[in-house]
Amino acid sequence: MSTNLSTLSHVHLFGGLTETSLERLLPEMRACTFEAGEVIALAGDPCQAVYLIAEGWVRVRQFSSEGREHVLAHLGPGACLNLAPAMDGGPVVADADALSPVVVYALPCDRLHALMATDASLSRAVAETLAAEVRRLSSMARDLALHTVRARLARFLLTHAESTAAPRYWTQDEIAAAIGTVRDVVGRTLRAFAVEGLVRRERGRLVVADRRALEREADRG
Repeated sequence: MSTNLSTLSHVHLFGGLTETSLERLLPEMRACTFEAGEVIALAGDPCQAVYLIAEGWVRVRQFSSEGREHVLAHLGPGACLNLAPAMDGGPVVADADALSPVVVYALPCDRLHALMATDASLSRAVAETLAAEVRRLSSMARDLALHTVRARLARFLLTHAESTAAPRYWTQDEIAAAIGTVRDVVGRTLRAFAVEGLVRRERGRLVVADRRALEREADRG
């Protein structure tokens, strides 16, 4: 599977680069495919390459020593994986696995560094991508520290319940991992939301029944 300029231009990291810069990247990339359920990266492993997601969805997560899971992100086409460890030389910071068939383009860390040394636009793109990730993780940390489970679940439902993004059908375990709690708490809170008329189930799926009330719940903190 070959990489082309159109593919690279749809990767967020490279969206602002000139055609000349993209052409310099092409020979450095190699395509990798993963089936659903396959591991793409493991926390603690040396970082060999940045992965640019061309197709499919990737789950990024961390585990406690007791096995409790926290999902950091679901990444789709256009996103990149392993950029932070590629830049600081440290180990991979989180596990990543394929939620669906995935195609990524791997850019070895040393080649990324060499290209950045001679291309200011690429260096700026990397800095902006890392800054956006810091803001996203800071927002996640703020929510975990300052907002109740009800508020976090309300925000999650407003974002994901009507979304077509993967995973399309969320289990309570997946929701718990995404908002930093446990399955039983998610189940109790969802039942409370249903009794209060905020959500309902249709054919096994959660549907937002009262968006304004759910938005007020999300804002309460």
